[in-house]
Amino acid sequence: MSADKDHLHPDWQNHGYALAQFVSEAEGIDDLLPLISTAITDGFACMLGGASSEVTGQLLDALVPSYGGDTPVYGTGKSLSPSYAAMVNAVSAHALDFDDWEDPGNTHPTAVVLPCLLAVASHACSSLPPSGRDFAHAYAVGLEVIMRLGEVLTLDHYARGYHATATLGAIGAAAAAARLMRLTPDQTLHALSLSVSQAIGYTGQFGANAKALQAGFAARAGMESAVLAATGMTGQPHILTSRRGFVGLMGNYDADRLDQMVATLGKPWGLSRYGIVIKPWPSCGYTHRVMTAAQEAREKLAGRLDEITAIHVTMPDYHYAILPFGQPNDQNEALFSLPACLGQILIEGRLTTADLRAKFWHNKTLKRLITLTTVTPQPAKNMNCNYDPDQPDRIAITLVDGTKIEASCVWPLGSPQHPMAEETHAAKFHDLTHHPLSAYSQFRKWIDKPDIVSYFRDYH
Repeated sequence: MSADKDHLHPDWQNHGYALAQFVSEAEGIDDLLPLISTAITDGFACMLGGASSEVTGQLLDALVPSYGGDTPVYGTGKSLSPSYAAMVNAVSAHALDFDDWEDPGNTHPTAVVLPCLLAVASHACSSLPPSGRDFAHAYAVGLEVIMRLGEVLTLDHYARGYHATATLGAIGAAAAAARLMRLTPDQTLHALSLSVSQAIGYTGQFGANAKALQAGFAARAGMESAVLAATGMTGQPHILTSRRGFVGLMGNYDADRLDQMVATLGKPWGLSRYGIVIKPWPSCGYTHRVMTAAQEAREKLAGRLDEITAIHVTMPDYHYAILPFGQPNDQNEALFSLPACLGQILIEGRLTTADLRAKFWHNKTLKRLITLTTVTPQPAKNMNCNYDPDQPDRIAITLVDGTKIEASCVWPLGSPQHPMAEETHAAKFHDLTHHPLSAYSQFRKWIDKPDIVSYFRDYH
């Protein structure tokens, strides 16, 4: 036995193979279809909305001359080779930070998995285009892998500085691609293994174009790993779950958690247990509890913005660590500036893509509120819980006459515990795509289409 295997849990191969077998064979997603329909509709809208972003434009300028092909880059009228189309579409989906996210993996899953699946459907499945139900199944298993591996790693993975959308996202995308391509369990295991070698990204890149690019790298890695595995390319089957592999090096290795992962795959599905957060505002999800509380505070302020003398925020420290910017210099920083996002809600009661185009962070009133805002990060009480009911975000606003207006939030707007109304979903779809409000409910019917490739290609 090699020195490496001396350090492995006895069931290292069983863990990986059980995961691969689940990806290949899992059924029973009927109860999840409404949620999947919503998530993919929202994710595709984010892709179209981000297609005109600066980062997507720069990326196309760099890639089109060298990586041309016939796989659509949605919302641009341009095409690239399949894996690079997956990459650019993922960058578009993540560019505005308007895309969904999930707990416990703490990823933006749809921004990575959806572009990967669209590229796979257009290329690797071209001889037999998948149906909407096939697409939904592949999406579900991809998110199950992300969520269950997220449980194994815990939120400590993110707190260490890993961008989970890029790490777990790459592995989940490979799983989804393998399912859509109908790979065998053995091939799927190698696809997952190959994706591990490309699964990397850092939260230290937030506030720069690299954040969206990391989502793009993950989507490209997911597709390429599945395509390579389909041709017979191999990786070490233990690399995902061993002490000296992904789980052991990027988290605290825990054999019991791995056993629990295998036991709970699809029982129930992670999407059923955790749901998914659909964002109401284009900014980092860790600003959204404060922004939800700010909506409540705004009603109490009743137009007394000029009388504010201080704004004080308390929140968990590992949330605030992702939000390093005070007065932002550009859009990338604005989406990760808690004072800017909070102030925008107090002033306007909203944050939309139109506000991004108007460069809301230059507003004079907002700049004043930013100077009045202080944040006190508190040690997280429970690192197994992203939104700890015992540790809500709190804001306290002091007015010139000494009046204090306070509000707190555990479940932000858009979370499964505080869902958006259907008309709010439709308004977001309209904001991102510029299609009529009625187009939202119509687009959701993708899930019933016999040929998903043709359906989505109409939005090229």
